[in-house]
Amino acid sequence: MANSNEEILQVISLFRHGARNTFVNLDNNDYYPTDLCEDKIINTINKGKHFVNKYFNVFSPSPFNNNDFKCYISDTTRTIKTIIYRLSDFVPQEDFKNMKQEELKEFTFKNLPNVVYDDNIFKSFGYANRITCNYFKKDPDYELLLKELESEIGKESEKALEHYKNYLNHPNFKKMAFPNFVIISIYDFLFNVKPEVQKTFTKEHLIIKDVMKKLNANKRIMDINVSNKNTLLCILHQLLTHYHEEMKKVKENDKDKKKIVLFSAHDLYLSSLINFLGVDKTNYSYGFDDEINFIIFKKGNGDGGDDDDKEKLYVKIEYNDDLLDIPFSTMENKKECELDTLLNKIEKEYLFCSFQEIMDFCHLKNEKEFFPSK
Repeated sequence: MANSNEEILQVISLFRHGARNTFVNLDNNDYYPTDLCEDKIINTINKGKHFVNKYFNVFSPSPFNNNDFKCYISDTTRTIKTIIYRLSDFVPQEDFKNMKQEELKEFTFKNLPNVVYDDNIFKSFGYANRITCNYFKKDPDYELLLKELESEIGKESEKALEHYKNYLNHPNFKKMAFPNFVIISIYDFLFNVKPEVQKTFTKEHLIIKDVMKKLNANKRIMDINVSNKNTLLCILHQLLTHYHEEMKKVKENDKDKKKIVLFSAHDLYLSSLINFLGVDKTNYSYGFDDEINFIIFKKGNGDGGDDDDKEKLYVKIEYNDDLLDIPFSTMENKKECELDTLLNKIEKEYLFCSFQEIMDFCHLKNEKEFFPSK
């Protein structure tokens, strides 16, 4: 919440979708956990109510209209449902359990103003994988993680360890950058035949999954992945292009400026933003319903400062409810920075090329060709 001498002008929030189902429909060969877990939806609703009370209610009247609100949604069932549940104060609540993806999209277009499905944002990590595969599996941190996983899985079950090694050597997995896909995609590839095989594997799968959780493997994998500058560029280019565009409208007092801008996305974007900001990665887990908020504000309501200072715009950044230190801030108080500083960082590091160039880079070029002077 703003201090008494601060006026919030805009909030840009990116949040991860709510908790998703595990492998529950084995008999129907429905392995991939694409939907939200029904008994955890209340967490998503409550997180949304907290956000609405904290930020929507800062603006009067409420910014829930075409002029003041905008929402970017990833094209998956769980991210579409998440935005619907998070905005339950404004959006009609129906039985969404059996709604198909296209039905959910139609519902959001009907009931949410300014909904945008930008595939380039949420699928850009697919391009980043083309870079990641070239170096990721040779990364010392990744090699250490694999050794730790192998050791811990072996302590629990030799059979689980045998499965795990088979997955790592499977041709399909060798094409992938992320070993956490072992517990989703590889499962599909190898165990889609007989129910008795599925049930046998589920027991071993849970052992692997528990060990990965114990070693915080998914977070470590994401942090290793986005530690490469070029991978981060591919993931964040399109996202930060929209951030830059929306914040610039506030700076220029554009008639199309928005008060609330929401992005419903995946954990990889939380980890990528943390890496972009350069904060201590160990403090953040990228859990379900976690969020990063960029709060644009100005100072000077009765503080006696210079008129020029009163017109300056600043930004604070929150992970959930905790204010972050901003390492690149030039201000004495590192929990805030001038908006121009943030805009310049985005321009310099992410907007020097087009998204088409990034796609060409990922498909056709190597890193040295694309960044000869870096």
